[in-house]
Amino acid sequence: MPIRVFRLPASLLVLLLLVLFPLRAVASDALSRAYLLPELFEIMAEEGRQSVLADGADALQGRTLTDFTRAVGQIYDAERMHADFLAALMAELEGAGDVVEDALEFAGTELGREVLQLEISARRALLEEEVDEVARMALDDARRSDATDARAARLDLVRARVAANDLIELNVSLGMNTSLAYYQGLFAENALMELVAEDMLQMVWMQEPAIRVEIEDWIESYFLMSYQPLSDADLEAYIAYVSTPLAKAFNRAMFRAFDAVFSEISLAVGRVLGRRLSGEEL
Repeated sequence: MPIRVFRLPASLLVLLLLVLFPLRAVASDALSRAYLLPELFEIMAEEGRQSVLADGADALQGRTLTDFTRAVGQIYDAERMHADFLAALMAELEGAGDVVEDALEFAGTELGREVLQLEISARRALLEEEVDEVARMALDDARRSDATDARAARLDLVRARVAANDLIELNVSLGMNTSLAYYQGLFAENALMELVAEDMLQMVWMQEPAIRVEIEDWIESYFLMSYQPLSDADLEAYIAYVSTPLAKAFNRAMFRAFDAVFSEISLAVGRVLGRRLSGEEL
């Protein structure tokens, strides 16, 4: 005979799990799976390798460049980055079971799964320079469009999504912190001998306008591309969710964890480059 299975609501299951097991043991793995973090860090590791080797290797050549390239690959190890991020994130979320529950519940909804997958797919595609160029051209078109144009209307929704979590300011802060850490790494290896700490801070603040413009362009082009398959109603529903206090708290915790991980990475990159610029070997 047919068996009827009674299932607890997803939110209650999460609460029971958090009671029965330590938060870090359960929520860490659940958040990693729900928010596709292994895939995200594979992409972010490749982004980092591409960026560092494009910007930081100009002064190197021959064996020194080969050694630097190998060292960068070791620093941008996706599995280690993922593990370090989860440790930092769970430290930020200690005692915030309601934030974790809410994040997991949203990620389990149809809209949550779709949005997270769209964001991952778009970010992976943007690793290709040609795709990035097309996305930025689409952004330019949307910015130049008349206010009655559908492209302008979609850009307005994207900007509402960005504003809901203060993503421009958080990313600018992250960019400046990682830039400072990079210079600190160079300085620690005597590759910036003519500078003092105050000089490094000034250099970073001088970069702020360029960092801000690049972040605004990247975020808007990325989200325009990511959310293209979503209806306006679905995107508005997503904006409503990320505007809630619990979603904002989760976003802030994520950024603090990203800051901790990528500042350490930038420091390490600065140090390995500094050693080579100063003629030292690892």
